[in-house]
Amino acid sequence: MIGVFVSFTLSQSGMVIHWRQTKAPGWKTSAFINGFGAIVTGTVLLVVAVTKTFEGAWIVLLLIPAIVAVFKGTRRHYDHVAAQLTLRGYSPQAKVHNTVIVPIGGVQRAVVEALRYAETLSDDVRAVYVDVDSAATEQIRRDWDVWGGKVKLVVLPSPFRSMMEPLLEYIEQVENERVDDYVTVILPEFVPARWWQHLLHNQRALLIKGALLFRPNTVVTSVPFHLAK
Repeated sequence: MIGVFVSFTLSQSGMVIHWRQTKAPGWKTSAFINGFGAIVTGTVLLVVAVTKTFEGAWIVLLLIPAIVAVFKGTRRHYDHVAAQLTLRGYSPQAKVHNTVIVPIGGVQRAVVEALRYAETLSDDVRAVYVDVDSAATEQIRRDWDVWGGKVKLVVLPSPFRSMMEPLLEYIEQVENERVDDYVTVILPEFVPARWWQHLLHNQRALLIKGALLFRPNTVVTSVPFHLAK
């Protein structure tokens, strides 16, 4: 019953606002009628709410304002998004350079395909490898001489054997070098043939994506490599 009278009161009050905004012919009479209806239904609502409070009406009294608040908050969010997306008064800044970074953990076909794609985006492509094992790093350098082509190999030291921290610091350094330009991070990713195999691959790529998600001038993209089995 409370919900019914809340609906009546809100609808009548909404019509009063409508008539005051449109001011169509005879709007004062219509606004008076709707205003009187809002007062009557509002009074009944208060009486019912007081008399039925201990019978569970308090739950409705809490839920309805909470739901209305959620709706209003949602509307405000969409209004803020629309204000930020509008083209009115917008003049885009010219971005003339794109630094492409390809994090690698080794030299294999997925990495080579990602590098080929990266070279179509920019002349400034850098493959980044974090050195946590000197022997593995030397092998990477030898493989790079064969497969790296013209792409620069950047080897980052990691005294504490951390994979993520040196990489993120390097990306931030590149961003600071070119504040108004783009930095694109390309991640070679495996696409397994079976769904359960997704659990075995790409964990590092997911961590990198999550870490870079909120950087405004950093674009993160994946180059898929489909596995047959």
